[in-house]
Amino acid sequence: VFRYKFASVQKDVAFKLFSGTVSTPQFELEVLKKPNIAGFDVQLDYPEYIGRPDEMLSNQGELIVPQGTTIAWLINSENTDDIKVSFAGGKPLSIVRQGSSRFTFSKKVMSDEPYKLLISNAYLPKADSVSYSITVVPDLYPTIAVEKFEDSLNKKRLFFVGEAGDDYGLRSLAFNYQIKRNSGQQEPLQRAPLPNPTNKAVSYQYTFNTADLQLRPGDEVSYYFEVFDNDGVNGSKSTKTGMMVYTQPSVQQIEKEMAKNNDEIKDDLKKAMKEAQKIQQDLQKLREKMLQQKDVDWQMKKEAEKLMQRQQEMEKKIDEAKKNFEENMKQQQELNKQDEALMQKQEQLQKMFEELQNPEMKELLKQIEELMQKMDKDQALEKMEDMKFSNEEMQKELERMEELFKQLEVESMMQDQIDKLEELAEKQDKLSEDTEGDKKDQEELKKEQDKLNKEFDDLEKKQDEMEKKNEELKRKQDMPDTKQEDKEIQKDQEDSKEQLDKKENSKASKKQKSAASKMKNKANKMKMAQQQGDKEQIEEDMRAIRQLLENLVTLSFDQEQVMKDFGPTAENTPRYVKLTQQQKKLQGDFGLIEDSLQALATRQAAIQTFVIGKVTNIKQNMSAAMDKLEDRKKYEGQGLQQRTMTDVNELALMLSEAMQNMQNQMSNMPGSGSCPKPGGDGQGKSGKPKDKMSEGQKGLNEDLKKQLEQMKKGGGGRGGAGMSKEFAQMAARQAAMREALKKKQKELQERGKGDKGLQDMIEDMEKTETELVNKTLNNQTIQRQDQILTRLLESEKAERERKEDEERKSTAAREQQNEMPPALKEYIKKRQAEIEQYQKVSPNLKPYYKNLVEEYFKTLKGGR
Repeated sequence: VFRYKFASVQKDVAFKLFSGTVSTPQFELEVLKKPNIAGFDVQLDYPEYIGRPDEMLSNQGELIVPQGTTIAWLINSENTDDIKVSFAGGKPLSIVRQGSSRFTFSKKVMSDEPYKLLISNAYLPKADSVSYSITVVPDLYPTIAVEKFEDSLNKKRLFFVGEAGDDYGLRSLAFNYQIKRNSGQQEPLQRAPLPNPTNKAVSYQYTFNTADLQLRPGDEVSYYFEVFDNDGVNGSKSTKTGMMVYTQPSVQQIEKEMAKNNDEIKDDLKKAMKEAQKIQQDLQKLREKMLQQKDVDWQMKKEAEKLMQRQQEMEKKIDEAKKNFEENMKQQQELNKQDEALMQKQEQLQKMFEELQNPEMKELLKQIEELMQKMDKDQALEKMEDMKFSNEEMQKELERMEELFKQLEVESMMQDQIDKLEELAEKQDKLSEDTEGDKKDQEELKKEQDKLNKEFDDLEKKQDEMEKKNEELKRKQDMPDTKQEDKEIQKDQEDSKEQLDKKENSKASKKQKSAASKMKNKANKMKMAQQQGDKEQIEEDMRAIRQLLENLVTLSFDQEQVMKDFGPTAENTPRYVKLTQQQKKLQGDFGLIEDSLQALATRQAAIQTFVIGKVTNIKQNMSAAMDKLEDRKKYEGQGLQQRTMTDVNELALMLSEAMQNMQNQMSNMPGSGSCPKPGGDGQGKSGKPKDKMSEGQKGLNEDLKKQLEQMKKGGGGRGGAGMSKEFAQMAARQAAMREALKKKQKELQERGKGDKGLQDMIEDMEKTETELVNKTLNNQTIQRQDQILTRLLESEKAERERKEDEERKSTAAREQQNEMPPALKEYIKKRQAEIEQYQKVSPNLKPYYKNLVEEYFKTLKGGR
């Protein structure tokens, strides 16, 4: 047996066998050709929305592609009759043949899957196979993050700063919120779109002011941000931030917060008063040291620095009290407590808070410190004297402020009691109707009666608290004794509850009606007491004003006489000393008047600023006049005496106007317990508004002309002693109009619209006042007064036209711009810089490296 092996046969082979001369015929070994893939291309058609250019890969079967990519295989083969493709879990599918050796196939891929190519021909079915896999990168859900910042001055205003991103791109971003009412009613979801993002990552900011939603106590707002991506395969997907909730405080919570604020306000005012007293004491000690020593030493400078620190501490306490007061005013608006009289008093207190923050004291202290650094002892002592008066005024202002605030607190509590009694009476009346008509379930009726019983008990507790606070007032409110009514109301409510338990609804209804009626009677009784108290206060204040007017006019005449007596008196005579003693007596007399003025100002907040200002001026001028007269500087002393007269006259005129307004108020009081502002606010004698000042000026001019005629008939250029009162009154009237113009000019200057014409009128009025005080009227005075009147008429006409123009303008509501705090703006700016850097990543990076870069930036932001 012979063997022969054909090795590595690649093509047909012809052969024969032979032995010696003997041979076989020729045989042929035929090779069957194996099917084979010579090469292939893969064409990747990416989804359009991802913005990635299509690609062509050669001989790459392992694929990583975005979801939704359409893949086309272009296969070149040899000796191949058929190619099948098999995907996981599916039957093999024949690939389309194009030409003798080219096969094509395409598929849109949505998920990971392996695939296999099966190659065959006529001789070798399923001769070979090759396996690959497709990895699909899905479109991820977008990401979103947000940070919340609250406005420290307005808790209703919320600021949001956040970031959103997606692997391929964002479509939209929105803020969503939904209101749930206290009753349980759910309102429709509201959507506020933010600017559409244009990149894969965006930094956004949003301001949400819950005050715009008109929320009622107990209402709740849930809100969140939502971002949508640009997924073009599965449809846009969204991601939300965590749900956030804002709850409007309930009535009870608001009242509790207001009570807490009230306690803090009183505490801050007391602390501010203590600081003011310490400032006064330290200032006095420092002044005494400076008077005893020749030069300013290091220790004195340190004490001056301590005074500055005390001043800052006092200002801080006043500022804290002011913020709490303004917060209470906002909360009262939320509770819809808009009683006109209380609102006016609140506005007056708010104005007082603003005036307390007067920078004059701070400036004086600063000047004292600077003068002491310069070793200027004399100037520093003068400034200390001014500081003394300013600080005394501040102490009195703080004391009045505390008392007025306590009064307002009690009045507010009393008005609240009246409102709640009326509201409770209506509820009790309604329950009585439901009980009588069997409109509700018996258990529900009992529950409602229990609730009303508890509400009345709570009212009684608040009334006890109100009466306790009233006892702390210097001038107590007139509160009626309602203990008997309270017992009867409680008994009726308890009886109705027992009868409801026994299902005797008819009897229960009668008791409920009786309780409601007694509640209304109690509320009316409290209202009447309020009105009577206001009336009595006005009457008391009018009596005080009459006495004050008499004292002020007497003081003005006495001051005028002393000033005139100084004129011909030489400084080195005994008479000069006697007159100086008389001036000292006048200073003491005004001290007695001052106490009454301070008490009046405490009760009448509308006039207190004017009164306190004038009182301070008079005290300063009298004190300075005494210093000058004692130093034998007669003419300077006389100038200060004249200023004293002017201030006294202006104060008397203002009190006269206030009394006139009180009389008008009394005549209109029967139905209303509210107290409009008394005068002193730039109104004329007739009580007419400021824009009718020309009428007051016209009346004054006529009186001047009459006086001038009488002087001419008397044959002298100066008025006699009998005319002193008339001249003083006319000077005071002119001074009041000048002060009103000065106030108006100041307001215009603050808006950058100062009026030269107004300034000219003010200067002319000052000249007239001087001539009236000196009783030196002449024709030039009358001409000047006519010119003042003409300019006043022109000014009023221009102002009327301007107001008409403003009234014609559209007053359509505008959306209030919510300004972000500066610190938050800076924070947003830094975040934006990070996002911009992120957006500048080269688009040429492969997906793998892009993902790495994105993860890197996310890590940076997360570690911030």
